[in-house]
Amino acid sequence: MTVLFVAFSGMLSACAGRLSPSAEVMRNADYGPYPADYRTIIERYREARFENTTTGNVQYLSVPQKSWGGFSFHPYFGYVVCLAVNAKDGFGSLKESRLTGVFIRDGQVVAYRSADHTPDGTDLAVRDMCKEVIGRFDTPANLN
Repeated sequence: MTVLFVAFSGMLSACAGRLSPSAEVMRNADYGPYPADYRTIIERYREARFENTTTGNVQYLSVPQKSWGGFSFHPYFGYVVCLAVNAKDGFGSLKESRLTGVFIRDGQVVAYRSADHTPDGTDLAVRDMCKEVIGRFDTPANLN
């Protein structure tokens, strides 16, 4: 599994072609407990940080899948869930659906990134974060 994002100053940014941790590190990785209540974890995070959140504005594109972040020489492990979040404009009208990647570790949201069509690389980082997990509903967390 290859997920291409790195943590830097608390932010995730794309880093194409970056090396994965060694096979031994990946085999021995501690991802933490599987977040069976991931929808509740994500909704609580959204309610605490964003105005006007409703569950109807979110479409889950996956169940939690094992993933890693950081640098290959100092990775951290957890689970990624991808969503399509409907954004609204100031008048309450539906504006667009944004691809959103959520990284969960030990029942907490570690990173929440939405593609926002800005030139800072966020769109690429979110796409890379989600490309390996979108559509995975039948194999939670690559457990089989």
